[in-house]
Amino acid sequence: MFILKSASPRRKQILSDLGILFLIQPEHIDESQYENENPLQYLERMVHSKLGYQFEPNNLYLACDTIVVYKNEILHKPVDESDAFRILKYLSGKEHSVFSGAVLKHSSGANFFFEETLIQFKDWKESEIETYIKDYKPFDKAGSYGIQDRNGPVKMWKGSYLNVLGFPFRSFLARHELWIHSWEAEFKRKD
Repeated sequence: MFILKSASPRRKQILSDLGILFLIQPEHIDESQYENENPLQYLERMVHSKLGYQFEPNNLYLACDTIVVYKNEILHKPVDESDAFRILKYLSGKEHSVFSGAVLKHSSGANFFFEETLIQFKDWKESEIETYIKDYKPFDKAGSYGIQDRNGPVKMWKGSYLNVLGFPFRSFLARHELWIHSWEAEFKRKD
């Protein structure tokens, strides 16, 4: 059985669109960053933490996390409206990175991978930022925004759109030998 260790509706949709049959069993963890922990160390620690510690040997587990990074600083999910405003104003008109990492845990080990997408923000007025926060309430999103939001802050990107949604899709596909059995099982059930 394929187990997704995430409650993200975007990750759920991507896996469903692939035709993978899976269960959702998220882990609730402390996402605090350690002092002097660099962004990629943090990302890898988070995805491994989200796996949890109890595994069935015949199951395949997938855990993911996404971080927004500017000048080697992680811009976490905002704690409130004023924090969202601060983050969006800070990124306005600038380019930053979005890293999505994942780990596939299987019977013979665990495989960590990640992707980076570069995001260029529009140069936003304060009133545009306030309207965006009011309309989209981006409090559950790293960096206080969603790439999919109409009239959002993203001007352009270089790399994978799905990576910014929270799923390192290309790297996941490259590891198809680890999950293809889950996909095949779904199609056999439909026959």
